[in-house]
Amino acid sequence: MPLAIVAVIILAMKYFEIEPVAHWSWLWVLAPFVLLFLWWEWLSEAVGWDKRAAAKKMAEDERIAEETKRKNRGF
Repeated sequence: MPLAIVAVIILAMKYFEIEPVAHWSWLWVLAPFVLLFLWWEWLSEAVGWDKRAAAKKMAEDERIAEETKRKNRGF
């Protein structure tokens, strides 16, 4: 996510011609977006972070559901 923020800031600086990015090649301005694409499409799956995050979220949702059931039953 920090790379996405940096990429948008660099793009805005290029668009509004703010120094020093105003003189950079478009190749360098768009390179962070290519890196983001590669990360989201390939590398995060290869590392397994997407599956771990999904499993963690599911476990947390199940825990909250169980707590809600207990509260509704009066325990």
